Amino acid sequence: MKKLFTLFCLMLGLSSASVLAASDNPVEIIKDGSRQVLDILKQDNGKNTKQVRQQAETVAVPLFDFPRMTALAVGLGWRQATPEQRDQLTQQFQTLLVRTYSSTMTRFKTAQVNVQPNPIVSANGKDATVKSSVTLPGNANPVAVDYVMYKGDKGWKIYNVSVEGASLVTVYRNSFNEEIRKTGVDGLIKLLQDKNAAPVAAAPAAKSKG
Repeated sequence: MKKLFTLFCLMLGLSSASVLAASDNPVEIIKDGSRQVLDILKQDNGKNTKQVRQQAETVAVPLFDFPRMTALAVGLGWRQATPEQRDQLTQQFQTLLVRTYSSTMTRFKTAQVNVQPNPIVSANGKDATVKSSVTLPGNANPVAVDYVMYKGDKGWKIYNVSVEGASLVTVYRNSFNEEIRKTGVDGLIKLLQDKNAAPVAAAPAAKSKG
């Protein structure tokens, strides 16, 4: 399952140009973004891997709602956090996601992405779940990937990704809540800082759905 969560990285190469062109259509954002990131990853030749990863990372960050993602991942502890702690949590969680998942995304440059045309819309049209299936290299069975998006002042942004029903933020929430119970919000911030200062580790395996 931990490899499946590397699909998060497929969206780390979304281009801001695609969002501007389709900012009112979440399906088109995912379609265009998937196509563009795969085009970026195909440039990898084994010698320019780092540059390809950096290109994907550079254009990606503005397209994700990292504060919303962090709030969901931290859960109840987010309410306890001060504004300064929330800023630190968001910065460290964003860094963790980018470092962890971008380190392996070039393995998925031959993935095939099929985006379904009809999103599930809720919250008076402000929230949308775009469903897709991804066929990974060496795996004949498509993997169901849902992109959960919210439309704010700056258009649609991704704030969660679910793979086969397992939510990215839920996976982290389990461990984050445990750390907050043990050491508090500052302890979680310190844990994230330590992780980000260490060599890149593998993505966590999903243990529950949500």
